[in-house]
Amino acid sequence: MTISRRTLMKVGAAVPALSGAKAFGESPSTLAIYDSRIVASRAFAGRRTKQRIDVAQQDAALWRDLRTALPTGPVEGLTSWSDWVIVRGLLEEQGLRVKQEVKTGGLFRWTMA
Repeated sequence: MTISRRTLMKVGAAVPALSGAKAFGESPSTLAIYDSRIVASRAFAGRRTKQRIDVAQQDAALWRDLRTALPTGPVEGLTSWSDWVIVRGLLEEQGLRVKQEVKTGGLFRWTMA
């Protein structure tokens, strides 16, 4: 089998994308934060069977769900930048720190622990 330069370039371009997806995909998250107003974020939450918090509902509740005790373990989310800033601040107040943050399209995929 002969490997051309073109084939090598295609494989090389795909590896970082796959490794990033794997790193996020295997996260043993105990809490998922999402925005039900955004289709991609809703799909992200739909793949998680653990506890979920919808940021679309939190404005009315004054972010009460994130101010109360969180489960132990990582928290992950797929949100807009403005919601990410609010969530990050509330979680940092509770001692969590950013472990991963990636911009995907117009959303931010992140993990805190």
